[in-house]
Amino acid sequence: MDHIPGHVLRTLWYIDLLAEQGQPLSPESIDAFARRVPPRDAKRDSVFLEVAWMFGETGRVVRRPEPVADYLKGVGWIEPFNGGMRLTKIGRAVLIASGEEAAQLDASDPEVADVALDPQDPLVYVQLTRRLQKAGEGLLVDAYFMAESLVWLIESTNLRRVLISSRHRSAERDRQTIAVALATVPNGSDVEVRHTKDPSLHDRCVVSASGDVQLLGSSVSGVGKHLTAVITPSSDIAAVYRKKYEDLWQSADTVEPQPVKA
Repeated sequence: MDHIPGHVLRTLWYIDLLAEQGQPLSPESIDAFARRVPPRDAKRDSVFLEVAWMFGETGRVVRRPEPVADYLKGVGWIEPFNGGMRLTKIGRAVLIASGEEAAQLDASDPEVADVALDPQDPLVYVQLTRRLQKAGEGLLVDAYFMAESLVWLIESTNLRRVLISSRHRSAERDRQTIAVALATVPNGSDVEVRHTKDPSLHDRCVVSASGDVQLLGSSVSGVGKHLTAVITPSSDIAAVYRKKYEDLWQSADTVEPQPVKA
């Protein structure tokens, strides 16, 4: 997308990152970020630095980028959200198509088999998202999955199945909240949530569309609060998890979307 200046794409990514973590930016903060000169000069042999920091249409190094907040609002790429701004569906489509999001993710989370998600890391959810994106249209097993994570799951990953537990104390209330969310959030119908009372549902994991398995040290809702490990088990252990949770999925009950009634 060389017709969109690099600092505009970088700013779209930054707005999205902060909004996802509950810290939406004001227009003034957006422009402050867009105008700030990077601490190092461009390295022309690095695709990431070219896209993320420096280059406009001509390939020049942009030293004083123009403000972008009014422009992004004017073209419908961002909208007000909780006292700040967030990306619209159009803005997110532009960001994904640009490749900027993928470039930032690759820079922040190198390809490793295992990773520790530190709650002090401001990019902790970015790293988690990248891990789950690799699973494609897979299965998330999370006994304590919460309704507030549904929008993030739909917008930031391709996971389309979620298996939860109905044994814990707040399970009934959580299930009802998820049912309403499935009926009301955009594209909620793209995700199927099932619940089971089987006590063997304990460990949290992701089974990818290709059958690969990643073990999660905590519930998705716990990331950002506790140190969490994401571990890729050996193939024989992965096979055990895969069979166990696919069997539980087949026998689980579906959480039916429940529209809000007046």
